[in-house]
Amino acid sequence: MLTPEIREYAEMPDRFAPVPEGSSVTRYDDGRLCFIQGTGWGSVSCVNVEPDELEQLVAQVRALARTRNYVWWIGPATRPPDLEERLRALGFVDPEDKVGTLRAVALTEQPRANPQEIDVVRVESFEDFAAGHEVQWDAFDVPAERREQRRARLRDDYEESLEVGIPVAFLARLDGKAAATAMAVPAERGVYLIAGATAQWARGRGLYRALVRARWDYAVERGTPALVSAANPDTSYPILKSVGFEDVCTIVRLEDANR
Repeated sequence: MLTPEIREYAEMPDRFAPVPEGSSVTRYDDGRLCFIQGTGWGSVSCVNVEPDELEQLVAQVRALARTRNYVWWIGPATRPPDLEERLRALGFVDPEDKVGTLRAVALTEQPRANPQEIDVVRVESFEDFAAGHEVQWDAFDVPAERREQRRARLRDDYEESLEVGIPVAFLARLDGKAAATAMAVPAERGVYLIAGATAQWARGRGLYRALVRARWDYAVERGTPALVSAANPDTSYPILKSVGFEDVCTIVRLEDANR
């Protein structure tokens, strides 16, 4: 049975994520919206305004944005309730990554699957950090130009993750080769699962489930036994459901075409 607090966390994880001082991540949250940004990405969530305030809010976000690559997340707690339609009328479009809908899910009991034969480690070296990103870029078909941009700052990203402790990365291997990766963002209410990816040659062998179990063990270890995630209906969602995650809500994602 999911508590109201876990359901709220699953719908709006950005509001509860830690943002350590000195990191490249910033958050603006004035109760009307939560806008969290990193290097080359950003997300707007928790929108809570009157209909006649929306255009001003859009302008406010554009002024705050450090990057073009940010997405508005729309859940059932959003106000106004017809936010998606209103944003589309303002020129918003489906996101460039073609993932317009996500399923917010949560788990508060030990996941059912536990593939013991999979070698999963917490990333503690730059070599593992870089290998995990290569797996992720391949899995998501990241364009070559963007990969080069990311590689140029990979060492900085790794050193920052060591300094602030967020995110926590995991790497799964098959036959000694990097095969899957995933990250965890810890919070007081639990752990938010992000960036799960499996190399195409290694799919169907339980690696994603093993990474879920590793992050569950991490959540238990830190005294916050709950996992939440925003799952792609076509990829991670069926796997998460199969190991025991419960549905919380549907999230719609939109981009500002005029930003």
